[in-house]
Amino acid sequence: MRLSFRRRRRVPYHASLDTPLLSFGKDLWCIRDAAEGTAIWGAPGSGKSSGSGQALARAYLAAGMGGLVLCAKPEEAENWRRYAKVAGREKDLIVVDASGAQRFNILDYAAVHLGGRGFEQNLVDLMGRMVEATRVADGGGGDGENRFFIDAAMKWLSHAFPLLLVTYGTLRMRDLDRFIASAPQSLAEVRSEAWQAESFCSKTLIRAATLAKEAMERGEKDSYALQVITEHGDFFLEEVPKLDNRPRSSIEATLTNLTYPFLSGKLAELFCTTTTVTPAMCREGKIIVMDLPVLKYGAAGAVAQTIFKYLFGLAAQNTKIDKHTRPVFLFADEAQFFLNSADADLLSTARSSKTCIVYITQDLPTYYAKLGRNARDVAESILSKFGTRIFHANTSRETNQAASELIGKIEKFHLSQTRSKGRTSGGGGNRHDQGGGFHGQDGSATTIGESTSGYLDYEVPPDYFATKLRTGSGNHDHKVDGIVIRNARIWKQTKRHWVQAEFQQQ
Repeated sequence: MRLSFRRRRRVPYHASLDTPLLSFGKDLWCIRDAAEGTAIWGAPGSGKSSGSGQALARAYLAAGMGGLVLCAKPEEAENWRRYAKVAGREKDLIVVDASGAQRFNILDYAAVHLGGRGFEQNLVDLMGRMVEATRVADGGGGDGENRFFIDAAMKWLSHAFPLLLVTYGTLRMRDLDRFIASAPQSLAEVRSEAWQAESFCSKTLIRAATLAKEAMERGEKDSYALQVITEHGDFFLEEVPKLDNRPRSSIEATLTNLTYPFLSGKLAELFCTTTTVTPAMCREGKIIVMDLPVLKYGAAGAVAQTIFKYLFGLAAQNTKIDKHTRPVFLFADEAQFFLNSADADLLSTARSSKTCIVYITQDLPTYYAKLGRNARDVAESILSKFGTRIFHANTSRETNQAASELIGKIEKFHLSQTRSKGRTSGGGGNRHDQGGGFHGQDGSATTIGESTSGYLDYEVPPDYFATKLRTGSGNHDHKVDGIVIRNARIWKQTKRHWVQAEFQQQ
Protein backbone atom coordinates (compact mmCIF):
# COMPACT_ATOMS: atom_id res chain seq x y z
CA MET A 1 0.00 0.00 0.00
CA ARG A 2 1.39 3.39 -0.92
CA LEU A 3 1.22 6.26 1.54
CA SER A 4 0.69 9.73 0.14
CA PHE A 5 0.16 13.28 1.36
CA ARG A 6 -3.28 14.74 0.96
CA ARG A 7 -3.12 18.05 -0.84
CA ARG A 8 -4.92 20.94 0.79
CA ARG A 9 -5.09 24.66 0.33
CA ARG A 10 -2.59 26.69 2.28
CA VAL A 11 -3.95 27.94 5.61
CA PRO A 12 -2.16 29.25 8.75
CA TYR A 13 -2.94 26.07 10.66
CA HIS A 14 -5.53 23.34 11.00
CA ALA A 15 -7.19 23.09 14.40
CA SER A 16 -9.76 20.35 13.88
CA LEU A 17 -8.82 16.89 15.14
CA ASP A 18 -10.53 15.47 12.06
CA THR A 19 -8.13 17.19 9.65
CA PRO A 20 -6.44 14.51 7.46
CA LEU A 21 -2.66 14.40 7.59
CA LEU A 22 -1.84 11.26 5.60
CA SER A 23 -3.69 8.68 3.60
CA PHE A 24 -3.13 4.94 3.60
CA GLY A 25 -4.99 3.98 0.47
CA LYS A 26 -8.64 4.62 1.26
CA ASP A 27 -7.93 5.25 4.94
CA LEU A 28 -7.19 8.72 6.32
CA TRP A 29 -4.86 9.31 9.25
CA CYS A 30 -5.89 12.54 11.00
CA ILE A 31 -4.70 14.95 13.66
CA ARG A 32 -6.83 12.95 16.10
CA ASP A 33 -4.66 9.91 15.38
CA ALA A 34 -1.47 11.96 15.64
CA ALA A 35 -2.56 13.39 19.00
CA GLU A 36 -2.75 9.89 20.44
CA GLY A 37 0.99 9.43 19.93
CA THR A 38 3.15 7.61 17.39
CA ALA A 39 6.00 5.24 18.22
CA ILE A 40 8.33 4.06 15.46
CA TRP A 41 10.83 1.18 15.58
CA GLY A 42 13.42 0.02 13.10
CA ALA A 43 16.98 -1.22 12.89
CA PRO A 44 19.74 1.12 11.68
CA GLY A 45 19.29 1.48 7.92
CA SER A 46 15.66 0.35 8.01
CA GLY A 47 14.38 3.72 6.78
CA LYS A 48 12.50 4.57 9.95
CA SER A 49 13.72 8.19 10.02
CA SER A 50 13.77 8.85 6.28
CA GLY A 51 10.55 6.90 5.71
CA SER A 52 7.71 7.15 8.22
CA GLY A 53 9.56 9.69 10.39
CA GLN A 54 10.00 12.11 7.52
CA ALA A 55 6.42 11.58 6.34
CA LEU A 56 5.05 12.56 9.75
CA ALA A 57 7.37 15.56 10.11
CA ARG A 58 6.37 16.97 6.75
CA ALA A 59 2.69 16.36 7.38
CA TYR A 60 2.80 18.18 10.73
CA LEU A 61 4.54 21.18 9.18
CA ALA A 62 2.09 21.25 6.27
CA ALA A 63 -0.78 21.36 8.77
CA GLY A 64 0.69 24.49 10.38
CA MET A 65 1.64 22.92 13.71
CA GLY A 66 4.26 24.37 16.00
CA GLY A 67 6.49 21.99 17.83
CA LEU A 68 9.64 20.93 19.61
CA VAL A 69 12.36 18.84 17.98
CA LEU A 70 14.95 17.07 20.13
CA CYS A 71 18.26 16.23 18.46
CA ALA A 72 20.37 13.18 19.13
CA LYS A 73 22.25 13.18 15.80
CA PRO A 74 24.25 16.09 14.36
CA GLU A 75 22.31 16.04 11.08
CA GLU A 76 18.87 16.30 12.69
CA ALA A 77 18.68 20.11 12.68
CA GLU A 78 19.64 20.27 9.02
CA ASN A 79 16.88 17.78 8.18
CA TRP A 80 14.34 20.07 9.83
CA ARG A 81 15.66 23.10 7.99
CA ARG A 82 14.98 21.19 4.79
CA TYR A 83 11.50 20.11 5.91
CA ALA A 84 10.63 23.68 6.93
CA LYS A 85 11.81 25.07 3.60
CA VAL A 86 9.69 22.59 1.62
CA ALA A 87 6.66 23.44 3.78
CA GLY A 88 7.22 27.21 3.52
CA ARG A 89 7.79 27.40 7.27
CA GLU A 90 11.36 28.71 7.39
CA LYS A 91 10.32 31.87 9.24
CA ASP A 92 8.78 29.76 12.01
CA LEU A 93 12.02 27.87 12.67
CA ILE A 94 13.92 28.67 15.90
CA VAL A 95 17.20 26.81 16.36
CA VAL A 96 18.78 26.66 19.81
CA ASP A 97 22.46 25.92 19.16
CA ALA A 98 25.99 26.76 20.22
CA SER A 99 25.80 30.22 18.64
CA GLY A 100 23.88 31.45 21.68
CA ALA A 101 21.48 33.47 19.53
CA GLN A 102 18.56 31.76 21.26
CA ARG A 103 18.54 31.21 25.02
CA PHE A 104 16.31 29.83 27.74
CA ASN A 105 16.86 30.37 31.45
CA ILE A 106 15.55 27.14 32.94
CA LEU A 107 15.21 28.13 36.60
CA ASP A 108 13.88 31.62 35.90
CA TYR A 109 11.17 30.21 33.66
CA ALA A 110 10.32 27.48 36.15
CA ALA A 111 10.22 29.94 39.03
CA VAL A 112 7.69 32.12 37.20
CA HIS A 113 5.52 29.37 35.75
CA LEU A 114 5.88 26.61 38.36
CA GLY A 115 7.30 28.01 41.57
CA GLY A 116 4.89 30.60 42.88
CA ARG A 117 4.42 31.02 46.59
CA GLY A 118 3.53 27.70 48.12
CA PHE A 119 4.41 25.81 44.95
CA GLU A 120 8.18 25.57 45.36
CA GLN A 121 7.86 21.78 45.38
CA ASN A 122 7.29 22.00 41.63
CA LEU A 123 10.84 23.30 41.31
CA VAL A 124 12.09 20.35 43.32
CA ASP A 125 10.23 18.04 40.96
CA LEU A 126 11.97 19.76 38.05
CA MET A 127 15.36 19.05 39.59
CA GLY A 128 14.25 15.48 40.15
CA ARG A 129 13.62 15.23 36.43
CA MET A 130 17.15 16.47 35.91
CA VAL A 131 18.44 13.64 38.10
CA GLU A 132 16.46 11.16 36.06
CA ALA A 133 17.61 12.69 32.78
CA THR A 134 21.23 12.52 33.90
CA ARG A 135 20.88 8.83 34.73
CA VAL A 136 19.26 8.05 31.38
CA ALA A 137 21.86 10.05 29.46
CA ASP A 138 24.69 8.30 31.29
CA GLY A 139 23.46 4.92 30.12
CA GLY A 140 20.68 3.97 32.50
CA GLY A 141 20.99 1.58 35.37
CA GLY A 142 19.12 1.40 38.62
CA ASP A 143 19.40 3.99 41.37
CA GLY A 144 20.25 1.30 43.92
CA GLU A 145 21.75 2.66 47.12
CA ASN A 146 21.96 6.16 45.55
CA ARG A 147 18.20 6.52 46.00
CA PHE A 148 18.71 7.58 49.62
CA PHE A 149 21.11 10.36 48.63
CA ILE A 150 18.89 11.51 45.77
CA ASP A 151 15.91 11.79 48.11
CA ALA A 152 18.05 13.65 50.64
CA ALA A 153 19.31 16.03 47.95
CA MET A 154 15.72 16.77 46.93
CA LYS A 155 14.96 17.56 50.59
CA TRP A 156 17.80 20.10 50.63
CA LEU A 157 16.36 21.73 47.52
CA SER A 158 12.87 21.87 49.01
CA HIS A 159 14.31 24.09 51.75
CA ALA A 160 16.76 26.05 49.58
CA PHE A 161 14.38 27.17 46.82
CA PRO A 162 11.93 29.11 49.03
CA LEU A 163 14.84 30.89 50.77
CA LEU A 164 16.45 31.90 47.48
CA LEU A 165 13.16 33.02 45.97
CA VAL A 166 12.05 35.14 48.92
CA THR A 167 15.49 36.71 49.23
CA TYR A 168 16.38 37.44 45.61
CA GLY A 169 13.04 37.18 43.82
CA THR A 170 14.48 34.88 41.20
CA LEU A 171 16.57 31.73 40.80
CA ARG A 172 20.01 31.29 39.33
CA MET A 173 21.84 28.00 38.99
CA ARG A 174 25.02 29.67 40.27
CA ASP A 175 23.20 31.02 43.34
CA LEU A 176 21.87 27.56 44.09
CA ASP A 177 25.37 26.08 43.79
CA ARG A 178 26.88 28.79 46.02
CA PHE A 179 24.17 28.36 48.62
CA ILE A 180 24.62 24.60 48.88
CA ALA A 181 28.43 24.73 48.79
CA SER A 182 28.58 27.28 51.62
CA ALA A 183 26.10 25.56 53.95
CA PRO A 184 27.59 25.15 57.45
CA GLN A 185 29.73 22.10 58.12
CA SER A 186 29.12 22.08 61.88
CA LEU A 187 27.24 23.83 64.67
CA ALA A 188 30.47 25.52 65.64
CA GLU A 189 30.73 27.03 62.17
CA VAL A 190 27.18 28.35 62.44
CA ARG A 191 28.29 30.35 65.46
CA SER A 192 31.52 31.56 63.90
CA GLU A 193 31.74 35.19 62.79
CA ALA A 194 33.80 34.20 59.75
CA TRP A 195 31.08 31.92 58.35
CA GLN A 196 28.37 34.46 59.12
CA ALA A 197 30.28 37.20 57.32
CA GLU A 198 31.57 35.30 54.30
CA SER A 199 29.16 32.45 53.53
CA PHE A 200 26.62 33.01 50.77
CA CYS A 201 24.30 30.65 52.65
CA SER A 202 24.60 32.80 55.77
CA LYS A 203 24.07 36.04 53.84
CA THR A 204 20.93 34.60 52.25
CA LEU A 205 19.52 33.49 55.61
CA ILE A 206 20.31 36.84 57.22
CA ARG A 207 18.65 38.74 54.40
CA ALA A 208 15.57 36.50 54.51
CA ALA A 209 15.35 37.01 58.28
CA THR A 210 15.64 40.78 57.80
CA LEU A 211 12.79 40.75 55.29
CA ALA A 212 10.69 38.73 57.74
CA LYS A 213 11.47 41.17 60.58
CA GLU A 214 10.54 44.16 58.44
CA ALA A 215 7.26 42.49 57.51
CA MET A 216 6.46 41.89 61.19
CA GLU A 217 7.20 45.53 62.00
CA ARG A 218 4.70 46.51 59.34
CA GLY A 219 2.15 44.24 61.01
CA GLU A 220 2.20 41.62 58.26
CA LYS A 221 1.82 38.56 60.45
CA ASP A 222 1.10 36.33 57.45
CA SER A 223 4.22 37.52 55.61
CA TYR A 224 5.62 35.06 53.08
CA ALA A 225 9.16 35.95 54.20
CA LEU A 226 8.28 35.16 57.82
CA GLN A 227 6.73 31.86 56.78
CA VAL A 228 9.79 30.90 54.73
CA ILE A 229 12.42 31.76 57.33
CA THR A 230 10.40 29.98 60.01
CA GLU A 231 9.84 26.79 58.00
CA HIS A 232 13.15 26.53 56.16
CA GLY A 233 15.85 28.58 57.90
CA ASP A 234 16.44 26.17 60.78
CA PHE A 235 17.03 23.28 58.38
CA PHE A 236 20.35 24.78 57.28
CA LEU A 237 21.25 26.12 60.72
CA GLU A 238 20.45 23.01 62.75
CA GLU A 239 19.88 19.84 60.69
CA VAL A 240 22.52 20.20 57.98
CA PRO A 241 25.41 20.96 60.39
CA LYS A 242 24.66 17.75 62.32
CA LEU A 243 25.07 15.44 59.30
CA ASP A 244 27.96 12.99 59.24
CA ASN A 245 30.59 13.66 56.60
CA ARG A 246 29.87 10.61 54.43
CA PRO A 247 26.13 11.16 53.77
CA ARG A 248 26.68 14.90 53.54
CA SER A 249 29.40 14.56 50.91
CA SER A 250 27.21 12.18 48.88
CA ILE A 251 24.27 14.58 49.01
CA GLU A 252 26.45 17.52 47.99
CA ALA A 253 27.95 15.45 45.14
CA THR A 254 24.45 14.65 43.87
CA LEU A 255 23.55 18.35 43.81
CA THR A 256 26.88 19.34 42.28
CA ASN A 257 26.40 16.83 39.46
CA LEU A 258 23.12 18.57 38.66
CA THR A 259 24.39 22.12 38.64
CA TYR A 260 27.96 21.73 37.39
CA PRO A 261 27.22 21.46 33.62
CA PHE A 262 25.22 24.70 33.83
CA LEU A 263 27.74 26.78 35.76
CA SER A 264 30.14 27.56 32.93
CA GLY A 265 30.65 27.14 29.22
CA LYS A 266 28.05 26.92 26.52
CA LEU A 267 25.24 25.36 28.57
CA ALA A 268 25.53 28.09 31.16
CA GLU A 269 25.25 30.68 28.40
CA LEU A 270 22.26 28.99 26.79
CA PHE A 271 20.26 27.97 29.85
CA CYS A 272 21.29 30.21 32.74
CA THR A 273 21.41 33.77 31.42
CA THR A 274 18.57 35.41 29.48
CA THR A 275 15.49 34.06 27.74
CA THR A 276 14.56 34.56 24.09
CA VAL A 277 12.63 31.37 23.46
CA THR A 278 10.08 29.53 25.62
CA PRO A 279 8.12 26.29 25.24
CA ALA A 280 4.88 28.28 24.97
CA MET A 281 6.03 29.69 21.62
CA CYS A 282 5.29 26.32 20.00
CA ARG A 283 1.57 26.99 20.47
CA GLU A 284 2.10 30.18 18.44
CA GLY A 285 3.39 28.11 15.53
CA LYS A 286 7.12 28.23 16.20
CA ILE A 287 9.22 25.15 15.48
CA ILE A 288 11.93 24.96 18.15
CA VAL A 289 14.86 22.73 17.20
CA MET A 290 17.24 21.90 20.05
CA ASP A 291 20.43 21.59 18.01
CA LEU A 292 22.53 20.28 20.90
CA PRO A 293 22.94 16.72 19.61
CA VAL A 294 23.68 14.10 22.23
CA LEU A 295 26.30 12.49 20.01
CA LYS A 296 28.23 15.79 20.14
CA TYR A 297 27.38 17.34 23.53
CA GLY A 298 26.96 14.12 25.49
CA ALA A 299 24.95 13.81 28.68
CA ALA A 300 24.76 17.57 29.26
CA GLY A 301 23.07 18.09 25.89
CA ALA A 302 20.60 15.29 26.64
CA VAL A 303 19.75 16.68 30.08
CA ALA A 304 19.21 20.22 28.76
CA GLN A 305 16.90 18.97 26.01
CA THR A 306 15.02 16.65 28.36
CA ILE A 307 14.30 19.48 30.78
CA PHE A 308 13.12 21.73 27.95
CA LYS A 309 10.90 18.85 26.84
CA TYR A 310 9.50 18.46 30.35
CA LEU A 311 8.62 22.17 30.52
CA PHE A 312 7.18 21.97 27.00
CA GLY A 313 4.92 19.18 28.21
CA LEU A 314 3.73 21.19 31.20
CA ALA A 315 3.04 24.20 28.97
CA ALA A 316 1.08 22.02 26.55
CA GLN A 317 -0.95 20.43 29.32
CA ASN A 318 -1.71 23.76 30.99
CA THR A 319 -2.99 25.46 27.83
CA LYS A 320 -6.71 26.12 27.71
CA ILE A 321 -7.82 24.08 24.69
CA ASP A 322 -10.79 24.78 22.45
CA LYS A 323 -11.72 24.00 18.86
CA HIS A 324 -9.55 26.86 17.59
CA THR A 325 -6.36 25.90 19.46
CA ARG A 326 -3.34 25.14 17.27
CA PRO A 327 -2.02 21.57 17.64
CA VAL A 328 1.64 21.17 18.57
CA PHE A 329 4.08 18.30 18.18
CA LEU A 330 7.01 16.78 20.05
CA PHE A 331 9.44 14.94 17.79
CA ALA A 332 12.35 12.85 19.10
CA ASP A 333 14.45 10.62 16.87
CA GLU A 334 16.61 8.29 18.99
CA ALA A 335 14.08 9.01 21.71
CA GLN A 336 15.82 6.74 24.24
CA PHE A 337 18.13 9.65 25.13
CA PHE A 338 15.23 11.84 26.24
CA LEU A 339 12.89 9.51 28.10
CA ASN A 340 11.59 10.12 31.58
CA SER A 341 8.72 8.92 33.71
CA ALA A 342 6.77 12.14 33.04
CA ASP A 343 6.23 10.94 29.45
CA ALA A 344 3.44 8.63 30.58
CA ASP A 345 1.45 11.58 31.95
CA LEU A 346 2.11 13.68 28.84
CA LEU A 347 0.91 10.87 26.58
CA SER A 348 -2.17 10.34 28.72
CA THR A 349 -3.29 13.93 28.14
CA ALA A 350 -1.89 14.39 24.63
CA ARG A 351 -5.17 14.27 22.73
CA SER A 352 -6.96 16.65 25.09
CA SER A 353 -4.04 19.08 24.81
CA LYS A 354 -3.69 18.61 21.02
CA THR A 355 -0.08 17.43 21.39
CA CYS A 356 1.23 15.07 18.72
CA ILE A 357 4.16 13.03 20.03
CA VAL A 358 6.54 11.05 17.80
CA TYR A 359 9.20 8.83 19.37
CA ILE A 360 11.61 6.94 17.11
CA THR A 361 14.11 4.34 18.28
CA GLN A 362 15.68 1.07 17.24
CA ASP A 363 14.16 -1.55 19.51
CA LEU A 364 12.52 -2.28 22.85
CA PRO A 365 15.72 -3.36 24.65
CA THR A 366 17.15 0.11 23.95
CA TYR A 367 14.34 1.66 25.99
CA TYR A 368 14.74 -0.89 28.78
CA ALA A 369 18.49 -0.28 29.03
CA LYS A 370 18.05 3.48 29.38
CA LEU A 371 15.28 3.55 31.96
CA GLY A 372 17.13 1.72 34.70
CA ARG A 373 15.27 0.50 37.78
CA ASN A 374 11.93 -1.14 36.94
CA ALA A 375 12.79 -0.38 33.31
CA ARG A 376 10.35 -2.79 31.74
CA ASP A 377 7.41 -1.57 33.79
CA VAL A 378 8.23 2.10 33.18
CA ALA A 379 8.79 1.51 29.47
CA GLU A 380 5.53 -0.40 29.11
CA SER A 381 3.70 2.37 30.98
CA ILE A 382 5.00 4.81 28.37
CA LEU A 383 4.80 2.70 25.23
CA SER A 384 1.32 1.34 25.92
CA LYS A 385 -0.04 4.87 25.54
CA PHE A 386 0.99 5.31 21.90
CA GLY A 387 -2.10 4.97 19.70
CA THR A 388 -0.13 4.36 16.48
CA ARG A 389 2.91 2.12 16.23
CA ILE A 390 5.00 1.65 13.12
CA PHE A 391 7.41 -1.26 12.81
CA HIS A 392 10.11 -1.23 10.13
CA ALA A 393 12.69 -3.89 9.27
CA ASN A 394 14.37 -5.12 12.43
CA THR A 395 16.60 -7.89 13.70
CA SER A 396 15.62 -7.44 17.34
CA ARG A 397 13.91 -10.67 18.37
CA GLU A 398 12.14 -9.02 21.30
CA THR A 399 10.83 -6.12 19.20
CA ASN A 400 9.66 -8.36 16.36
CA GLN A 401 7.98 -10.70 18.83
CA ALA A 402 6.18 -7.75 20.42
CA ALA A 403 5.02 -6.54 16.98
CA SER A 404 3.63 -9.96 16.14
CA GLU A 405 1.82 -10.12 19.47
CA LEU A 406 0.28 -6.69 18.92
CA ILE A 407 -1.04 -7.82 15.56
CA GLY A 408 -2.30 -10.99 17.16
CA LYS A 409 -2.93 -14.58 16.22
CA ILE A 410 -5.42 -16.03 13.79
CA GLU A 411 -6.59 -19.54 13.06
CA LYS A 412 -4.52 -21.24 10.43
CA PHE A 413 -4.99 -24.70 8.97
CA HIS A 414 -2.58 -27.53 8.48
CA LEU A 415 -3.24 -30.13 5.78
CA SER A 416 -2.00 -33.60 6.59
CA GLN A 417 -1.82 -36.28 3.93
CA THR A 418 -1.18 -39.98 4.43
CA ARG A 419 -0.39 -42.48 1.72
CA SER A 420 -0.20 -46.26 2.07
CA LYS A 421 0.67 -48.77 -0.62
CA GLY A 422 0.21 -52.58 -0.57
CA ARG A 423 0.94 -55.51 -2.85
CA THR A 424 -0.69 -58.99 -2.85
CA SER A 425 0.36 -62.14 -4.67
CA GLY A 426 -0.51 -65.82 -4.54
CA GLY A 427 -0.07 -69.07 -6.54
CA GLY A 428 -0.69 -72.81 -6.64
CA GLY A 429 -0.16 -75.92 -8.82
CA ASN A 430 -0.71 -79.69 -9.22
CA ARG A 431 1.25 -82.49 -10.88
CA HIS A 432 0.10 -85.79 -12.38
CA ASP A 433 1.83 -88.51 -14.28
CA GLN A 434 0.89 -87.22 -17.69
CA GLY A 435 0.74 -83.49 -17.19
CA GLY A 436 0.57 -80.62 -14.82
CA GLY A 437 -0.86 -77.16 -14.28
CA PHE A 438 -0.33 -73.90 -12.37
CA HIS A 439 -2.56 -71.01 -11.30
CA GLY A 440 -1.88 -67.81 -9.27
CA GLN A 441 -2.70 -64.07 -8.69
CA ASP A 442 -0.79 -60.78 -8.29
CA GLY A 443 -2.02 -57.20 -7.31
CA SER A 444 -1.25 -53.82 -5.63
CA ALA A 445 -3.31 -51.06 -3.94
CA THR A 446 -2.63 -47.44 -2.81
CA THR A 447 -4.67 -45.70 -0.13
CA ILE A 448 -4.54 -41.90 0.27
CA GLY A 449 -6.01 -40.02 3.22
CA GLU A 450 -6.19 -36.30 3.98
CA SER A 451 -7.08 -34.44 7.17
CA THR A 452 -7.20 -30.75 8.10
CA SER A 453 -6.50 -29.43 11.57
CA GLY A 454 -6.77 -25.87 12.83
CA TYR A 455 -4.30 -24.05 15.07
CA LEU A 456 -3.54 -20.50 16.25
CA ASP A 457 -0.44 -18.74 14.93
CA TYR A 458 0.82 -15.20 14.47
CA GLU A 459 -0.88 -13.45 11.60
CA VAL A 460 2.43 -11.75 10.83
CA PRO A 461 5.25 -13.91 12.23
CA PRO A 462 8.31 -12.31 13.85
CA ASP A 463 10.66 -13.32 11.05
CA TYR A 464 8.58 -11.29 8.59
CA PHE A 465 9.96 -8.09 10.12
CA ALA A 466 13.50 -9.34 9.67
CA THR A 467 13.24 -10.55 6.09
CA LYS A 468 10.26 -9.16 4.17
CA LEU A 469 10.22 -5.36 4.66
CA ARG A 470 12.01 -3.05 2.25
CA THR A 471 14.54 -0.61 3.68
CA GLY A 472 14.71 2.14 1.07
CA SER A 473 17.85 3.40 -0.71
CA GLY A 474 18.62 2.62 -4.33
CA ASN A 475 18.29 -1.10 -3.76
CA HIS A 476 14.56 -0.70 -3.17
CA ASP A 477 13.86 2.33 -5.36
CA HIS A 478 13.86 4.48 -2.18
CA LYS A 479 10.75 2.75 -0.88
CA VAL A 480 10.43 1.82 2.78
CA ASP A 481 7.91 -0.67 4.15
CA GLY A 482 6.38 -0.44 7.59
CA ILE A 483 3.66 -2.27 9.47
CA VAL A 484 1.28 0.34 10.90
CA ILE A 485 -0.76 -0.75 13.92
CA ARG A 486 -3.53 1.54 15.11
CA ASN A 487 -5.49 1.06 18.33
CA ALA A 488 -9.25 0.71 17.82
CA ARG A 489 -8.98 1.09 14.04
CA ILE A 490 -10.03 -1.33 11.32
CA TRP A 491 -8.19 -0.61 8.08
CA LYS A 492 -10.26 -1.01 4.95
CA GLN A 493 -7.65 -2.94 3.03
CA THR A 494 -6.87 -5.60 5.63
CA LYS A 495 -10.12 -5.52 7.63
CA ARG A 496 -7.80 -5.65 10.61
CA HIS A 497 -6.14 -3.14 12.97
CA TRP A 498 -2.87 -3.25 11.02
CA VAL A 499 -1.80 -2.47 7.49
CA GLN A 500 1.46 -2.63 5.58
CA ALA A 501 2.35 0.81 4.24
CA GLU A 502 4.89 2.04 1.72
CA PHE A 503 6.83 5.22 2.52
CA GLN A 504 8.78 7.10 -0.14
CA GLN A 505 12.14 8.49 0.84
CA GLN A 506 12.50 12.07 -0.40
